[in-house]
Amino acid sequence: MKGSRVAKRYARALLDLADKGNEEKWGVELERLAAMVESPELLERLASPELAEQSRQEAMAKIAERLNLSFPLRSFAVVVARHGRIRELGAIAESYRDLLDRAMGRERATLTFAIQPSDAEVARVVGGLEKIAALKIIPTVKIDAALLGGVTAELGGKIYDGSLATRLAEAKRRLAG
Repeated sequence: MKGSRVAKRYARALLDLADKGNEEKWGVELERLAAMVESPELLERLASPELAEQSRQEAMAKIAERLNLSFPLRSFAVVVARHGRIRELGAIAESYRDLLDRAMGRERATLTFAIQPSDAEVARVVGGLEKIAALKIIPTVKIDAALLGGVTAELGGKIYDGSLATRLAEAKRRLAG
């Protein structure tokens, strides 16, 4: 999900309000709230124009309370409902995570392997990416049997392709002249 300007503004405001040391906790809570609200049946009801504004706000307050969110996140949930931005909650959570990662000097990378890698293999790839990016890398590991072997890494919109298929294609191209 690509964050809109509105989602980024809400995320920035929430991050600016976060107490030092609570930024990560608020991010986890925001993601839990977004995951709950984005379930199709709940989202359609909450965003429905047939639902009274007061009922929408009360529903968001109850959801936040049942998720045992901190007081600031409960209040944030009501503000989001009051301004008709419930559909944006997932994008707000994503924007918050991106802003927090940037503030903490981190970047997320998706590593795709042909088979389940060992911890050492993941650490080796992450170490290489950290040298390239000069940031701490938070990896997400995926498996794709179509790779044959090797790894591809997506980091900051760039793809680093170390897959066996790409290496074989490169060798074939060099041999063909």
